[in-house]
Amino acid sequence: MFAWKLAVLLLAWALIFHQPVTGVLPCSHYQKRQILQMCDPLKSTPIFSPPRDGLCCEAVRKVPDSNMICIASILSDSAMIKYSIVKILGFKEACDWSHHRKSFKLN
Repeated sequence: MFAWKLAVLLLAWALIFHQPVTGVLPCSHYQKRQILQMCDPLKSTPIFSPPRDGLCCEAVRKVPDSNMICIASILSDSAMIKYSIVKILGFKEACDWSHHRKSFKLN
């Protein structure tokens, strides 16, 4: 009887705490390192817009869909303390060419 209860308990524990891998992340740790190195999203530095033709934006655009949420999600606990998530998330919009183009009308 004890073995049966133990088996049910283990099964319940496995169902509750098991987190299956549903797929591969769209970003890599290499891309994360490149963004942290090129963009300097430290909490101690002021917020800035990187040049769209600079190394930071080049690294951002290499991430599929410029997915900065993915980059932020793979930061370690110590990196989350050191780097600003808000700055990292802002790089997608700051580096988007289509977002910054303005249309001018000639009269």
